[in-house]
Amino acid sequence: MARASFTFRVRSYECGPDGFATLPSVCNYLQEAASLHAERLGFSKSNFAAAGENISWVLTKLVVRMARYPRWDEEVTVETFPRGGRRIVAWRDFELKDAAGATLGVVSSEWMIIDLATRRIVTVPDAVFDATDPADVPLLGPEPFTRLRFPETPAGAPAPLVFTAQRAQIDLNGHVNNVHYIAWMLEPCASRRPGEMEIVFRSETLAGDEVRVATAEAPDGFTYHRVFAPDGKDHITARTRQ
Repeated sequence: MARASFTFRVRSYECGPDGFATLPSVCNYLQEAASLHAERLGFSKSNFAAAGENISWVLTKLVVRMARYPRWDEEVTVETFPRGGRRIVAWRDFELKDAAGATLGVVSSEWMIIDLATRRIVTVPDAVFDATDPADVPLLGPEPFTRLRFPETPAGAPAPLVFTAQRAQIDLNGHVNNVHYIAWMLEPCASRRPGEMEIVFRSETLAGDEVRVATAEAPDGFTYHRVFAPDGKDHITARTRQ
């Protein structure tokens, strides 16, 4: 009932030097599919604004598992559906498919709604939960998110990279768009196409803010990532694995 599909074609500027779409590009498809579907279902940012509500969605958690990344000029279909939630969080799943219908990746996400004036979290409208179809089984299980914690930084670890948030990175909600954090955190890494990623968005970044990026290898086989403010406040914590 509430499942929808959106098709994207991989552009050359969305690829790395190997000709494959990068993880940030894939996450842009997810974000666009979620926005278009929310609009269709009646609870997008513009739907809220039309009803006189100054509120909008923010992504808080994301788990991505890719079987393979699409190439330049390949068509990617993103199937997505809301799968419920509780009071202040709503969940949405995605499946990415190639032109032959083979699964490229599966994704689970968690979202909250903020008041754009106060920047405070507000209750998710009932209409969001009413759109859930019980026939849509969670693609990564009912609880795909873990408690991420960046490992202790060992003595002698490389200094964090430093970036300044640009006005061009600000989105409709007035803060740095979530995909830019993923691009920042992957900058120290050799690959921008990890097979798995889990990320938690903890605080917003505004134009002109300085951010720092650190990575750490862990015994569990994951690379852990952290984007944080100069005062130590975390913006995101994440982990990836090839």
